[in-house]
Amino acid sequence: MDYKFDISLPNSSDFRCEIAIGGEQTFQQFHDKLVETLGYDSAQMASFFTLDRLGNRVKEIALMDMAGEDDENDTLVMDSTEISDVVKPGCLELEYVFDFFANRYFKIEYAGEYIRDSSDIMPVCVSCTGTIPEQFSYNADKEEWEFEDPAEEYDASDYDDSFMQEFGNNDYDDEGEPGYDDEGGEERYESLDDYIDRL
Repeated sequence: MDYKFDISLPNSSDFRCEIAIGGEQTFQQFHDKLVETLGYDSAQMASFFTLDRLGNRVKEIALMDMAGEDDENDTLVMDSTEISDVVKPGCLELEYVFDFFANRYFKIEYAGEYIRDSSDIMPVCVSCTGTIPEQFSYNADKEEWEFEDPAEEYDASDYDDSFMQEFGNNDYDDEGEPGYDDEGGEERYESLDDYIDRL
């Protein structure tokens, strides 16, 4: 059986694409067709996710298995997972995350059986309309991505003697407080008894 999928952005009608793929083909082939159709960099990470009835992500279908030998991991891998293994009556909607940094993804919805033409080489892009979103949202010119240097905000005039008295050295001279002489230098005591006498 061949499947047809509607691909769109969440909460937007600016972009829509239809791709048909055979049930025996893999998610790797689906991913490769998406990347080819959208003109994305195929070297970047991406994953499909199955969803539960509330729209929460349940199982990841990743480009590669990132788990170590001792890790328990139920993540599926694209090149060994067939479309028909996942897309069933209880799982007709997926998400395809193409920008992990900003959690940007496409909604992928099963749109029925596809009747292939004899000339079709599956998977096939049936249609693609609207503006294809950029693969990455990062833009160095955006102010929100820039971090201010705290040193630029420092102004020595903001910190007066009252600040030092409250937060500075506990021995700060305050009208002859013990520990410092009248010229701001550290007072010297002949003995412990001398120090106690001056308190």
